[in-house]
Amino acid sequence: MTYYISSLLILGTVSTTASYLLTKLLINLLPKYGMVDAPSARRVHNKETPRGGGIAFVITFGMFLPLFEYCMFGQFERSYTILQIFLPISLVSFWDDISHVMIPIRLIIHVLCSFLAIMWLVHPSVVLSYGIPIYLDLTIAAFALLTFLNLYNFLDGIDGITVSETMHLSITIIILCFLSYDIIPNVDMVIIITTIILGWSIGFFYFNWQPAKIFLGDTGSISIGFLIGVCLLTVASASAKLFAACVIASLYYIADGGLTILVRIVKRERIWEPHLQHFFQKSVRKGHSHKRVVKRIIKCNLLLMILSIGSIYYPIISIIGALIVVLITLIRSVI
Repeated sequence: MTYYISSLLILGTVSTTASYLLTKLLINLLPKYGMVDAPSARRVHNKETPRGGGIAFVITFGMFLPLFEYCMFGQFERSYTILQIFLPISLVSFWDDISHVMIPIRLIIHVLCSFLAIMWLVHPSVVLSYGIPIYLDLTIAAFALLTFLNLYNFLDGIDGITVSETMHLSITIIILCFLSYDIIPNVDMVIIITTIILGWSIGFFYFNWQPAKIFLGDTGSISIGFLIGVCLLTVASASAKLFAACVIASLYYIADGGLTILVRIVKRERIWEPHLQHFFQKSVRKGHSHKRVVKRIIKCNLLLMILSIGSIYYPIISIIGALIVVLITLIRSVI
């Protein structure tokens, strides 16, 4: 176990270093190819900023996942399977960062990769219950993954928010995996994936904190959201308590994204179009800095992390506590 943990620490450190160096390179390179976000009425930024920092993540993940699996286990089997569904969703997102991709094309790729991820990485475990038909459980799980990865993209709206959320979820997943190591399917791959994501996020955080020098772009937010979603569903499939733990850990994003989408549907708005109606965006529009808003969310996530871990032992109390914490955070965003 000591060797395993030491190896993970090395993996995280190497991922951080790669992230820092690649991101620094992209900051100078992306504007030359027109990959910048300009200020607009539907954005909360006031200067042109390079978009596409997620390219550094795709390169880092694509390199270190198979390399680490081979060094630790002498094979490429699991990493080969993961990269088969990770790269298509990353490439279409990169294409969308360069030039607009038609929504049906993006949706087809997202749906296909989500279903394959559940079939190849979560099955034969079930996410909800053995009491319902397996095909229905897998369909619901795939839809949940599809929704989550798009929420991750929708909520990437201010400096530092997605990278801080990613660090929170990665750390929480790693802790849950070690606490329930014996019952989580594919637990080693989940730990490896989240270690790479965490290490990369630490390196990127420096450049993405307000004032951001670079944005993730769809390449980053969708790719990371997809992998985090797969890891959450894998952990959640192990037991009812771990299911609750995963929901609690991601509850702020679920609540802010879910409630905003619901309101926009009621208003008959196109939910896929850019807008400024998320709770954190409303807080920025009221005059709060990106840094202040994200710090508030980080505090919320720290409590959610504690409650997520606590739900393994005290699920009901932890669920109630998480709902209260998120409700207070959302209310503070709009008052």
